[in-house]
Amino acid sequence: MEPYKNHINRALFERIEAYLLHTMDDATRLAFEQEMLTDEALRNEVHLQSRLLASAEVFSHTGEKQEGTGLSRIVSIKKWMRFSSYAAAAVAVILTMWWFQRNSYTTDKIVARYFTPDTGLPVVMSGENENYHFYDGMVSYKEEDYEKAIAIWMPLYQNNPGNDTLQYYLGVAYLNGNHNQAAVDFLTPVAENESSRWQQKSLWYLALAHLKNGNKKEALSLLRKLKDHEQAARLEKDIEKLSP
Repeated sequence: MEPYKNHINRALFERIEAYLLHTMDDATRLAFEQEMLTDEALRNEVHLQSRLLASAEVFSHTGEKQEGTGLSRIVSIKKWMRFSSYAAAAVAVILTMWWFQRNSYTTDKIVARYFTPDTGLPVVMSGENENYHFYDGMVSYKEEDYEKAIAIWMPLYQNNPGNDTLQYYLGVAYLNGNHNQAAVDFLTPVAENESSRWQQKSLWYLALAHLKNGNKKEALSLLRKLKDHEQAARLEKDIEKLSP
């Protein structure tokens, strides 16, 4: 692995940030992913940045005081937090793609190739925030303590069962914990809700949940609803290669 550089140029940082924050169009994203697969220096840069930035997010959750309370410092901290949460996911995507590029098709290998946990929402912790308990659960989710996140979110959901954000994150938390049927139960209403901001992502994860359950027909049906989604198209082709 190449040694860490004291800084990266602004253009490279902005490219990495755009990829991690999902602001690239599909064609640019695909090209960037291909570049990462063949460029060790770029993979190392993402990995090193994720390690450095992860400490900023952990520090922000400790409640320790920092010097300076200006708006610019608050915005800066939130930006580092947001970047680090996606950086860790990017490393997982790169390693998964690198390891599973082979001509073997089993349900488990296909799921492993395409499944990357949702990274969750940026966490803004404040005792005065009315969504404090939701973000408290999001901290546990980011720490991969999915059972704890579910335990925190479930009472919120019971008080507001129509909240699509809670439905979605309960669904992906159950899916991340390999409780596939519970994931299906929570993701299905969101996938059917055309006004939900989470519909497209719910269709994707719901398809993977059905695939993990061995329901290839339902998985294919859901993937075909994801129009102009290159990843869904590739997954569909791989599922079709599975033996009946």
